[in-house]
Amino acid sequence: MQQASENLDRFLAANDLAYSDQAMQLLGELSEKHIYFKLLYLQWFWRKAEGKVEPWMAEEMRQLPEQFALYQKQAQTFVENVLDIDQVGRDVQENFQANYVFDQPHDAELFCFKPIPVSFGPVGEDACGMILYPNTIRALIDFSLRDCVAKNIPVRRCRNCGRYFPIIGRITAEYCSRPQPSGKLCRNIAPVQKWAKNSKKDLVFSEYRREYKRHFAWIKAGKISEEQFAAWAKQAKAKKHDCDAEKLSLDEFKEWLKN
Repeated sequence: MQQASENLDRFLAANDLAYSDQAMQLLGELSEKHIYFKLLYLQWFWRKAEGKVEPWMAEEMRQLPEQFALYQKQAQTFVENVLDIDQVGRDVQENFQANYVFDQPHDAELFCFKPIPVSFGPVGEDACGMILYPNTIRALIDFSLRDCVAKNIPVRRCRNCGRYFPIIGRITAEYCSRPQPSGKLCRNIAPVQKWAKNSKKDLVFSEYRREYKRHFAWIKAGKISEEQFAAWAKQAKAKKHDCDAEKLSLDEFKEWLKN
């Protein structure tokens, strides 16, 4: 954003189209990072095509990074205080009413809603709904948050990737439907990973328990004292904890117990 602003300043000062082209290239790259930035790219595409790039527009762009940081912080606070089912419960509209007076938040850290340009019509082959005609990225954020409240849709952090996902249907859902680098979805791979991890813990515990019983029997046989057993048990418990935390492999843990 800073580089694009600097290129626009140079274009306004020298009227050299190369600088405006460079700014558009940067905005185009940014639009591939997140769909919200596609709107910004399209706005500037038409401004450039119609030859309507003015000094106040460059200043507008310079202020955007700071505004984005504010919107992000306010939206995150909104999610935590209104939408996060594990933090504030599943009744989104009740949570909203507890934090807002009409469209104004009690806390300045929360997102502040403002009028946005919306209409109504078909939004699919068999559905109708609200249609947003956004002029700013802020309007996109505003529309998304109010839509969650209007439809009473809470969110939860995925137990696998840690990102928020909407709770639609099963209230106990723990994993999202985002694809991982492997192409598989979190909700498909996470339970398998969890099962494998739990299975490993069971094996670790079995090895630990077997050796614990064997050492305990040595006390009665007079092979070791109770003090020696207590010292060994303390070490074994620490090693088991390391193995559970994957700081130690199962084979290394078994080798330590054996020797």
